[in-house]
Amino acid sequence: RKMADSMPSKVLHIRNLPEECTEMDLRSLSCQFGLVNRVLFLSRKQQAFVEFSTIEEAAMMLATCQAQPIRLGTRNLIAQFSNKQEITIPVSDPSSRGGKPATGTDGRILLVTVTDVQFPVTLEVVYQVFGMCGTITKLVIFNKQGKEQALVQFERAEDAAVAMERFQGKNIYSGCNTLNIQYSNLPDITVKYNNDRSYDFTNPTLPAGEQGLGGDALLSARFPGMPGPGAPPNAKIPTQPGGF
Repeated sequence: RKMADSMPSKVLHIRNLPEECTEMDLRSLSCQFGLVNRVLFLSRKQQAFVEFSTIEEAAMMLATCQAQPIRLGTRNLIAQFSNKQEITIPVSDPSSRGGKPATGTDGRILLVTVTDVQFPVTLEVVYQVFGMCGTITKLVIFNKQGKEQALVQFERAEDAAVAMERFQGKNIYSGCNTLNIQYSNLPDITVKYNNDRSYDFTNPTLPAGEQGLGGDALLSARFPGMPGPGAPPNAKIPTQPGGF
């Protein structure tokens, strides 16, 4: 089937990815055309599926790709509308990974402990990593008994389950900053301030607390260009071989 014959969709099928391409590379590129909900990266096939928030955003990237080839690394990308309207990532039994959600919770909140820390665990880094799996609504990082930890609240329980499956036991960087993930027993995360330790992306007007910046000012300072909940911030994770 030719690209022009495909029905419009929020999901693009991307082919001809270079071998050195990472999911973060593709996500950063795609974010230039709109809000990316999720990415299914098939590195062995050098292909990927990118789901935008609207058909118009997906069409914009497709039109650009067809008008003048989009180059990523050493190759020109080939894009077409997918025959699916959203990306569904299969998840195995959660009991085989980080357990099941606690009674009284809906499974949207993950407790993340980072071990073997050699690079800073910042709000931006945690957001970049877990934002690959879906829309994050609230995020808190803290140090408890010498352990770097984070609470990540997703909009959907399905996305939390995908993050659990995908990142449990993985390293953010080569050989270090290992993720240990389990479901939180909290029904909801309470965020009082929007600053470098906590964010409520559904309420950008929260004060910054001791930092002295208002919520809106700090939001634009820490996450420039943030169009709404779930949008990836501009901060970059250093690319190092061996990380996911």
